[in-house]
Amino acid sequence: MIYNIQKFILFFLFSLLVLFYIIFSYYFFKQEEEVANVILKSLKNNITETSYTLSKNIEKKEDVFSYRALLDRITSNEDFIKAILVYDNEKLLLTTEPSIRTLDKNIENINLDSSYKKLIHQKYIEENIRFYEGKNQKTLLLVYILEEEEIHSHFIKNKLDFILYFGLSPIVALAFLIILLRIYVTRPLELLRQFAYYNTKVPKAFKLKELEAIRRSMVDSFSRLENEKKELYLMARTDSLSGLANRNSLNEFVERLIPTAKRNGQEFAFLFLDIDHFKTVNDSLGHNIGDELLQNIASIIKKTLRPNDFVARIGGDEFAIIIQDYKSYLELSQIIKRIQKQLGHQWIIQTHPINIACSIGVAFYPKDGNDIFSLMKNADIAMYQAKKLGRNQYHFFTEELNQIVQNTINLDKDMRQALIDNEYCLFYQPKVDLLTSKIVGVEALIRWISPTKGFIAPNVFIPLAEENGFIKELGNWIVEEALNQHLKWKEMGIDINISINISAKQLLDKSFVPKFINTLENKNINPSKIDLEITEYMFMEESKETKNNLNKLHDFGVTISLDDFGTGYSSLSYLKKFPIDYLKVDKAFLDDFNSVDGSIFLETIVKMGQMLKMKVIAEGVETQEQIDYLKSISCDQYQGYYFSKPLSSKDFEKFYFKN
Repeated sequence: MIYNIQKFILFFLFSLLVLFYIIFSYYFFKQEEEVANVILKSLKNNITETSYTLSKNIEKKEDVFSYRALLDRITSNEDFIKAILVYDNEKLLLTTEPSIRTLDKNIENINLDSSYKKLIHQKYIEENIRFYEGKNQKTLLLVYILEEEEIHSHFIKNKLDFILYFGLSPIVALAFLIILLRIYVTRPLELLRQFAYYNTKVPKAFKLKELEAIRRSMVDSFSRLENEKKELYLMARTDSLSGLANRNSLNEFVERLIPTAKRNGQEFAFLFLDIDHFKTVNDSLGHNIGDELLQNIASIIKKTLRPNDFVARIGGDEFAIIIQDYKSYLELSQIIKRIQKQLGHQWIIQTHPINIACSIGVAFYPKDGNDIFSLMKNADIAMYQAKKLGRNQYHFFTEELNQIVQNTINLDKDMRQALIDNEYCLFYQPKVDLLTSKIVGVEALIRWISPTKGFIAPNVFIPLAEENGFIKELGNWIVEEALNQHLKWKEMGIDINISINISAKQLLDKSFVPKFINTLENKNINPSKIDLEITEYMFMEESKETKNNLNKLHDFGVTISLDDFGTGYSSLSYLKKFPIDYLKVDKAFLDDFNSVDGSIFLETIVKMGQMLKMKVIAEGVETQEQIDYLKSISCDQYQGYYFSKPLSSKDFEKFYFKN
């Protein structure tokens, strides 16, 4: 009877032990699957965010090399990423690990239902980088090579613990369980089974060393797995550089906030904050200075906001802020101004004094968007409008503003296509000598005549071309077209000066001056017949380089005209410092010639020009009275509708020979 009972008890204990193994193994591998799922999700979010950052900032595929430091930083910060590769089709453009230059595409079939197996066997993950070169969409392939050894080592320790504590120890413990069956074995195993299955109440210390070791190892394993789960959860929702919430956390916060706001009939403000000229800091002082500056900025924003406000870093120098519970737009504006004021002081980063400012766009729920995507898009549009208005400002989104932005996008595309389709042409307005009434030159003026939209005024598309850099390409076309026209007219006997307007971006381009001089030499054009017109605001940026380039052109023989003199930051120091041959007086001053102040101003400019050995040209002349007055003060030249409006090349030829 006793023998049978012992067999039954041994069988029962053995069954319990087997059940214990099954239960714990199930929980252990379930936890392992969850950890693997969190790691995979974190990696996918990381590559998606990196792809978004590159897509937004690069304009051509060569730009990706400038983000080598960013990719290196991602590789060093992420334990599970071995290297990052960027491909253009099959061509490798960039790799953070020189030893890795090809992808191992011979990957065995993976059970897609198991995150753990997928993570263990997967060699790499990939994402597309989409950007536009002109109107053409380009695609690069962003590849994360996974660190297999790190991934394996992350999981192998728990497996070794499992084998050690729940493989060998229970076998040893089983020998002692036969002797101390009820008191020291049955109850402790039941407690362990319950703990393994429910993971709730931690059993008290056991008398038997082996069972106590199992109990401790289970507590440690579950505690470690729980901590790792929390850490990975936080990693997936925290920006590694600033410590703020990241885009994932922002999405979750807004998804929770919208139902509450909808239920309570409340609105909230979504702010898109971008640091003005932050790229200059990185380019001039280095990314380490830029990163430290971003950390300080993040800290200041967080301290400035109220406890119930939310801030996340969503890009390089971009932050999203959610502001709730404001009584009025005035209070909201005060919060925004407080942020700008706190960021606007001088920063000292590693002994470097840095002055920054920020532009902020504001969109409202539900007026400007019912979800995170529309709110972020519209706040981004408003932020760019704030930059357009002079930076260091904030701007609220409106549908009217959205339409303006869309029209600007279409205009940008159309004016680039117009150059390809030869829709631009040059018109020429004569410059007339006041004493002889003879045409002494022309000013080349660009005109855009669209076959579908008709005439598009220069003040519509030129400012946009200046802003987006298209002015350099358009300016090169103007120069080439004007010089070719000069040669044609010279063959026809029209040997007069031709004035060409150039922008600041053109003049500051390192290749412009040597290319322009080389073009004149190749075309055998007398440089004294070519006049370049510039405006005063050009002197405000990079004055040293501007001066050097103007001196080179002037020394070569090209004349320089200062257009719209008196309408900008007029300074006599400019006339002394820069090689100016002609002063062009704006029409606004000529219209006021019959007033005392207006006549004094005009006479002063003419006398000053004569003393500085410059010629003065009056713009916008429309009446005989203006002509008589300009002659009385000894002005040199004029142009305007009184003599002729801007003419096409053929119309000008007829007009020239008629006069």
